[in-house]
This record gives sequence, C-alpha cells and structure tokens, in this order.
Amino acid sequence: MRQRYKYILGLKLIIGVAYAEPTVVYDDNESGISRKSINQTDDEYFENDSSILLQQQEIKDLKNSYISPYNYLQDPIDLNMGTHQSAESTGTFHLGTSVIGNINAPTQGQNRAYNTDIFQVWGQTERVAGFALGGGGTAVLNFNQTGQPNTFGTTSVFTLSQAYVDYQYSNKVDVVAGNILITTPWVNSFGSQPGGTYAMGNNPYQGVMVNVQALSSLLLTGFYAWSYMQYPNNWFNQQTYYNTNGANLLSGIGNTTTNGPAGLGLIWNPVDSYSGQMWFYNFADYAQMAYVDNTYHIPLGGIFSMDASAQGFMQSSSGSAITNQVSLPGQTSPAGVVSSNGVGGKLALNIGNNTTSISYNNIFGSSGSYLNGGMVTPYTYGMEIDPLYTTPALTSLAELGSGFAYTLRNSTLFMENSLKFNLSFSQFFVNQIYDTQPNLVTEYDASLLYRIPHTNMNVWTRMVYQDQGEAYGGALWQPRVIFNWTY
Repeated sequence: MRQRYKYILGLKLIIGVAYAEPTVVYDDNESGISRKSINQTDDEYFENDSSILLQQQEIKDLKNSYISPYNYLQDPIDLNMGTHQSAESTGTFHLGTSVIGNINAPTQGQNRAYNTDIFQVWGQTERVAGFALGGGGTAVLNFNQTGQPNTFGTTSVFTLSQAYVDYQYSNKVDVVAGNILITTPWVNSFGSQPGGTYAMGNNPYQGVMVNVQALSSLLLTGFYAWSYMQYPNNWFNQQTYYNTNGANLLSGIGNTTTNGPAGLGLIWNPVDSYSGQMWFYNFADYAQMAYVDNTYHIPLGGIFSMDASAQGFMQSSSGSAITNQVSLPGQTSPAGVVSSNGVGGKLALNIGNNTTSISYNNIFGSSGSYLNGGMVTPYTYGMEIDPLYTTPALTSLAELGSGFAYTLRNSTLFMENSLKFNLSFSQFFVNQIYDTQPNLVTEYDASLLYRIPHTNMNVWTRMVYQDQGEAYGGALWQPRVIFNWTY
C-alpha cells in the first residue's frame, strides 16, 4: 500500500517540478499550517501532501483492521446497532437509549402487553502500554411484563454489564478479561438478532477472550466463560437460558448449574468474494459442537449478483449430559443424550438495492437421542439469536427439535439506504416426539428500519404472525416498535 502511494505521489512530484511557479502560502491557523517562503514551489506542496496522504491511508487501513486502537471490540451499542463509532486511540464513551413498545396478542386467552425502556452507558480509557480499562451499565424498566410463557415477571433490572481489562499488542493480539461481551455464532451477548432489533440489550459473561490476527485474512478467536448474566437476572451465575426460560423442554433441570461455555474459532476472508468460519464449542455438561459457515459472492454484471451460503454442525453430549437426566414434558424416561447433526443452505439474488433469498435447514440424528437428533443451545434458547439461515423473529428449528425448515425473504433499501423494508415467510416441519410438541409452525414477518439522516437515531418496527395449530397454543400476533438514540 505504501509503495503504491509513493509511486503515485512521485509522479505528481515530477509534474509539479515541471510546472513550478513562485507561490505565496498564507497563514492557516485552523489547520496549523505556518507561513512559508514566498518562493516555495509546487513540488514542496506535493512533498507535504505525500506525508499527509500516507498518514491518512495508514490510519484508514488501521481503522479497517479488526484489532486496532481505533476499533472498540467491547462497544455494546456498536455491536447491537451497527453504528460504528470511529474514534482516536485516546479512549471514548457514549450513551444510548431505547424505548420499546411491544404487544403479545395470542388468539387463545387474554392479551398481554409490555413496554421496555433501556438505558446504557459505556466507555473505555486511553491505552497505556497496550492496556485499557472499560465498563458499562445497563438499566431495563419493564411495564406489565407478565402473562406469557416466554416472558418474565421482573419489572426492572440494573446491571454492571461490563467491567474489563483489555490488552492489545501490535494490532495482532487483543486479550480482554472480566465482565465482557462475546460475539460468536452460538455463544453471544445479544438479546435479539444482531442487526435485527436494535434494542441495545445484551447478556454479558464473566470470562476471557483472545483474538489473534494471524494474517490479514485470518482471525483466530478463543474464549472461556465461567459465569453468565442472562436476562432477567441482574448478576452473573452458572445457569443458562434452560434455567431461566420456564417454557422450555428442559425445565426439569431447575436450578442446575454448569461450568460455562468455551470455544475456539477461525474466521477466514482470503478474497473479497469469500468468507468462512469454523468453530468448536463446549457447552459444559450439555454438548460439544463443531460448526462451519461459508458464503461466496458471485458478481453477474451490472446491478446483478448472487450470494451462495452453506452451513453445518455436529453435536454430542458433554460432561454429565444433563439432557439424559431429565424428562421431556409428559414423559418419565430420560430425554436422551445429545446426538445431533445439521446442514443448511441459502441462495440470494441481489438486484441493486433489493435482495431476495431462499434458505433451508435440516436437523437430524439417531433414534432415541435427545428429540431424535434435536440440538441444545444453552446460550441462545428462546432469544432467536442463533445463526441458522431459517431463523426468523420468534421461531428456531434449534429450539423445536429435529426436522427441517425453509424461509423466503425479501429485503429492499430506499432513500439512499436510510430506509430498509423486510418481508419473510417461514415453515418448520418437526419430528414429533411428545404429545404437546408442535409438528408444524408457520411464521410471517414484516419489518421496517429507518435511520434518521444526519442523526444517531433510528426507528424500527416489526409485525409477526406465528401459527402452531390450535392443539399447541394457537396463533400469536406480535407488533413491536423500537426507537433508539445514541449520544
């Protein structure tokens, strides 16, 4: 990069010498440029420009690097909302506010509604010898957050969501430890799909994470977490969503604790048209997991292009195999050990600002295993934050059991990309293992995101209709509106 810029600037220098004229340079106090010789020539201009341009390019390259003093890897507002805050290496902080209006309206039984306000403050100090300190606090206030199986009775929560030490070495290594956010496919800190709800809620871990930029195209990540703070708790413990979300298939585990998750990942982007990742996880006393995901971009000419993606995973029991110690609803025998496999594919057609895609997932396994091949997801269950291609707003094949699903989506950007409109249709065909397990779930989703120009505000609204049959709870409408402001 430096050699290329020197070549271009050298050519400009030759041209400047050939057409040199006496020049007057006036004082420019705002830019810090001082008065120079009255006979300064254009080639001196180019020498000055060369230094500035090279420095600017180096800073730009650094900011585009994953590990750099300009990128704050623990910034919760950036991670949830995608509003990247570029800043100097002297540290930064900011605040964010979300107001959420939400209604759960089941067609059977009484309607239940709740509204949520989320306030978050986060900051990180300047680095000294590579070290920096960071922290954040999150306040959540709920109104009428009761009545549905997948909601909680807690009315308000304040948490010290982050408190960590971060160390960077030579833009190659980043180590963070303490109350941290984790951002991997199957263990992450979001209360909803990244890029999907913009609510700024997050679920932190107590642990340590190491990132190594082995090559410019290869990032290695390893982590271990010994405790977890899942909503609606306000401090860390050794439980998972299978403990706190009462309407799950493993509710029989009660308050059983585990030693937390660990993972090792590889993210590879050798060319602009391809990106891939591979992860190995251990969900202590639940399951071990290997997961891969690949995407290839295919230009077709003009405004046309395609994206082809494929994913797959394998799971087996880990440690004490909790799934083999409890029973499924209405049964007395153990639910079985984990023995699950999954494949998925997605094909997307891009025409200008419009993307249309179809995706498919199939989860399967041996007879007699947990849900005859169903997978366990202790740190995504009930939150719809897993990376399966077919997961929409309220449903995931990872939670329903073994079977297959497909999803049709269309996304369009308007008004210089400040307005985004999404539509999706999903169906889940489940291998029924116990009487109250739905064998077919259908979901329709429509969402609209508007990023208000020249502000750090956005408005996001969503309407979901879910139907799983009268015998399994009937249909559910869920409208939701979120307003965010980062400042």
